[in-house]
Amino acid sequence: MIYILRHFKVKDNSKIWLNSREFNDWVKEYDLFELEYLNLHLPSKIDKTYVSSLTRAIKTAEHLDIAYQISDLLTEVKSKAFINTNIKLPKWLWLFIDRVLWFFNANSSENRDMTHKRINEFIEKIDLDDDIFIITHGFFMKQIVRQFKSLGFLCDIDIRPKNGKIYELSKR
Repeated sequence: MIYILRHFKVKDNSKIWLNSREFNDWVKEYDLFELEYLNLHLPSKIDKTYVSSLTRAIKTAEHLDIAYQISDLLTEVKSKAFINTNIKLPKWLWLFIDRVLWFFNANSSENRDMTHKRINEFIEKIDLDDDIFIITHGFFMKQIVRQFKSLGFLCDIDIRPKNGKIYELSKR
């Protein structure tokens, strides 16, 4: 069984409309914002826990008081402004365009091929017969779950994975 958790919700009180410089600054600062901690009921059997190397995922694991191994392979897909401008756009639009560019392998930070290579590298390093708990990030989580499904795992995941919700992936 594989359990996957999107880190706890980030308390983001920053402004919504940002120019490209402000957006890039926000992306860097986002990982350091405070979290909204939850008390979760963890699975009774976990052989190994893997956690993204980003601070918000590590803080989530520390709050859950579990032994874990940090992996750079589980970090969120990197974001950055797609254009240099003083025109202010809403954060959601910056992120949406960044993900569209990612999909078409046009993103210079990290493209879709790079993300899938990272996912496959992680999957090759783990034992799929173990009960594994993964703490990662929303967009990346959708990609890794898609890959696990192609390997025969079943999972009902929300269209937009919820922070602090444990999703179960079971073998067919």
